Amino acid sequence: MALADPRGRQQWRGELVDAVDGLELVELPTARQEFHQAVRRCADLDQGLATLVEITEFLAEAVAHRLRPLLDTWEALELYGGRDWTALHRALDFHLPGLSVLVADVTLGRVRLPASSVTAWDAFVHLSVHNAPPGGLPPGMAFLEHLLHQPEAASAVGEIRAWNDHFAQQWRLTAEVAGLRGHLAERRGPGGWDPGGDLQAAVIRSYIKVAPDLAPSDPPGRGPGDRSRYWLSSCVRYTESAELHPQPGVPDTPVARGELPHAVARLLRTMAEEWQSRADEVVLEFFLPVELLDEPVEWWDLNPNEGFPTPMIHRYPDIRIHSLERVQRRQHHHAWRRRWRRWSDVPANAALHWCTPGGRPDDEHLGEVYGEIGRQDEIMGMVLSAAPRGPRGRGSREVLLGLEHGVPLLVYHREDSGSEAFHSMVKEAMSEGGLANLPERTRQWKRDVSVKENPVIKNLTVIFDDPEQLLDGGPSAPATFLGGIE
Repeated sequence: MALADPRGRQQWRGELVDAVDGLELVELPTARQEFHQAVRRCADLDQGLATLVEITEFLAEAVAHRLRPLLDTWEALELYGGRDWTALHRALDFHLPGLSVLVADVTLGRVRLPASSVTAWDAFVHLSVHNAPPGGLPPGMAFLEHLLHQPEAASAVGEIRAWNDHFAQQWRLTAEVAGLRGHLAERRGPGGWDPGGDLQAAVIRSYIKVAPDLAPSDPPGRGPGDRSRYWLSSCVRYTESAELHPQPGVPDTPVARGELPHAVARLLRTMAEEWQSRADEVVLEFFLPVELLDEPVEWWDLNPNEGFPTPMIHRYPDIRIHSLERVQRRQHHHAWRRRWRRWSDVPANAALHWCTPGGRPDDEHLGEVYGEIGRQDEIMGMVLSAAPRGPRGRGSREVLLGLEHGVPLLVYHREDSGSEAFHSMVKEAMSEGGLANLPERTRQWKRDVSVKENPVIKNLTVIFDDPEQLLDGGPSAPATFLGGIE
C-alpha cells in the first residue's frame, strides 16, 4: 500500500532516479505501468535491478521477502544464458530437511540462506548468484552435486546431472565437477545413499523376472522363438538392506503367456501384504525377454475381477522395463559398458538413431543399421521402426542388434512406431532435457491420468538399461538374481 497512491510512487520514482545513474522515469497512469517501466529500464543499467530492490524494500518493507527471490531468479537466468530450466525447477521443487546446514556445508559457511528460501530450488537459485571461490565450482553447481546424495532428490538425479554436465562442458569445468563427485562419493561411505541412476533411493525396488520355459518336455517342433510358457520370479531390495530378498507368492509352475497379467497381479497383492508395515514408495522393474517387450505391462489390471480397468500404473506409477537378454548374455556386456562409459564421459554427444527402413527389405535395412551404429560410438539410443513382436519381426531384430552393440536406450511404440504422432512425441521429450531425460519424461506422461485417452503416450515404451546399476553392486545387483553374473 505504500506505493499504491500517486504520492508514494512519486517519492519512489525520485529515490530511484537519484540512486541509479542514467535512469529516467516518467509518471504513468497506473502503478503497474510504472513498475513495469522501472524494471525494464533498470535491467539495462549496471546494478539497476539491485538498486531498484533496495529502494523498494526501504519504502515498502512488506514486499521484501518477495523481491529478493525475484532478483536472484533474474540474475541466475542471465548467468545460465537463458537455458530452459523448467524441468530442473519442477524436479527441485521440494522441501529438504536441514537445507540451511547443507548450504553452509557447500559454501564452507560463506553464504547464509535467506528465510525466503525454503525449497531446494530456492537454494539453488540463491547460490547461483554468488561467485565461485578461487579454483572451485560456482556455488549453484556445487550445491546440485551435494544434492545428488540426498535421498529426497532421488527423482531429480537425471535432471541435476544433465544440468551440471551441460555447464561443466560449456564453462570448461569438467575436471572440477568430476573431482567433487569423486570426493562426495568417497565421503558418502558404505552406509550412505548412492545417487547413480537414482536406484538407491528411499524406496522398495521390486525386480520381476519373466523367463521363457525351455524345458525339454516342450512339444516337438516348437522353436525357441515360439515360446508360450514362462517362469515368474521376483525379489525385492529395501533401502536399509544390502541384499536381495526373495518374494513369496511366485507361481511354482510355468505360466502361459495369456495368464501372465493375472499371475503378476496375484504376485503384487502378495507383495503388498509383505509391505503392510512400511510407507516407502515402490518401484517395479520388469525384466522381459524380447518377445514380451511389446506387452503393455504398466496397463495390466491389478484387480482383474473388478469388472472395470485397474491399471498397475495407477497404483505403482514408477514401472520400468528392462531387457532380460541384455543382462543375461554376458557376451554383450563389454559393448554395453563401453558405450555407457562414453555417454558418462561426454554426455553432450549422446545421439539418438532413428531406424527408418524406407520400404527396403528387412535384411538390407538391418545391415545398414548394424553398420551405422557400429561406426558411431556416440549413438546411445535407438527409435525402433516397429514394436518387437515375433521372433523374426523387424522390431525384434532391431532390439537384438541394439543389444549386440550395447545401445542402452531403446524407444518404440507398441502399435505404430512409424506414426508421425509417435515421432513428434519422442522429439518433444528430447527437447525437454535430451536423451537422459527421455525415460523419466515418458513416465511422467504416463502418470498423467489423461493419457488413457492418448494412445500415443499409452503405447510409448522406453527401455533404459544402466550397466552400472544392473550388473554392479555385489549381492544387491539385479544381475545376481537374473543370472547375468558368473
